[in-house]
Amino acid sequence: MKKNTILLFMIGVLLLPAAVSHAQDQDSSLVPDADSMAFVNGEWESRLLHFGGITLRQCAFRDSSLFHSNQFVSILVIRNSFRFDILADTALVLTSEFVEYAEALAGINGSFFAWDAPWKSVNYLRVDGNELAPNRIPQDGIRTFRQSGCIAVSDKGRLSIHALPQHVMDTYDQDLWEKELTAEDVLSSGPVLRAAGKDVPVMDNAFNNARHPRTAVGIRRGGRVLMVVVDGRATEAAGMTMQELQRVLSWLRAWDAINLDGGGSSTLCVRKNVRKPVSVVNHPSDNKLFDNQGERRVANVLIVK
Repeated sequence: MKKNTILLFMIGVLLLPAAVSHAQDQDSSLVPDADSMAFVNGEWESRLLHFGGITLRQCAFRDSSLFHSNQFVSILVIRNSFRFDILADTALVLTSEFVEYAEALAGINGSFFAWDAPWKSVNYLRVDGNELAPNRIPQDGIRTFRQSGCIAVSDKGRLSIHALPQHVMDTYDQDLWEKELTAEDVLSSGPVLRAAGKDVPVMDNAFNNARHPRTAVGIRRGGRVLMVVVDGRATEAAGMTMQELQRVLSWLRAWDAINLDGGGSSTLCVRKNVRKPVSVVNHPSDNKLFDNQGERRVANVLIVK
């Protein structure tokens, strides 16, 4: 696909039309500026992976052209006719191995984990209706901002993103809120970046303010799902702050969006069909090289079939 074609697509899809009034959407992140225009005008490469509606779009932003930094962004755009699933294991597993095992078409790494946690997950985890891990709560009894929402998958494979109400966030809830969700699969994560078409305030802390590789999931109002991976910790890709990641999800018109585990865990895997080998298409940073070989083993993943 030629650059001009991609550019026209990105202008039509990523940014809201200029005719949208201030009364209809007061989100200042959607006002065109140098970074949003750099994002739109990037040399995006587009690859149709499945005629049913899975498209991979990637762009390398060189010469400090995005957020005054080099960046490499991978976006998988998926029609909501595909089935989603959350997978987990008692051992840490490569994202690509999860995708291969499940005979899936694509997948990204899931939420935060630790060696000594149940199913290695420090966040609430439910798979196939079975509760496998609770939220690991700090000593003060209040859940962290990385447990401020969740992704959920229905028994029909439909993906949704849920933001924890603030009145629950400030209580000793632990994971009662997640337990009340009726979805077959539930995975807590955070912070939530977008809710009902609006940016959610991002806390001012070291985790959010530093640039790292990032993984996020967004859902557009029409139902299309966005799997977003931002590379980092390399000369070619600085990584993003949480605020910068939020802006990207806004430009992508995510109605709802949530951050997942990032850093060396950030991995996006795809293949054209289940007979083809699984390919890592971003640059996982765990080997400290800007290549496709640096996958980190993770506790859980989100896949699409």
